[in-house]
Amino acid sequence: MSEAPQRPVTGPPRAPELFPLWGKLAIPGGVLWGTALGALLGLLFGNLVIGTMIGAGLGLGIGLTLFAAAIVVASAKIQS
Repeated sequence: MSEAPQRPVTGPPRAPELFPLWGKLAIPGGVLWGTALGALLGLLFGNLVIGTMIGAGLGLGIGLTLFAAAIVVASAKIQS
């Protein structure tokens, strides 16, 4: 006696991703790039610690700005 073919078990279909990837990576990427560039400029100008701290702060600010833009983009996708 032959068995009926088995269907693969799948879960419910996933909803499309509304929040963009660049928004998810904005804050950590901004902090990392800002720290690296700040450290480089700090070495260039003679004070590594201050350059690193300023770079991390600027990177965080830029990352938060991009994160806010990603929220606006995601909310526009929800409304349409």
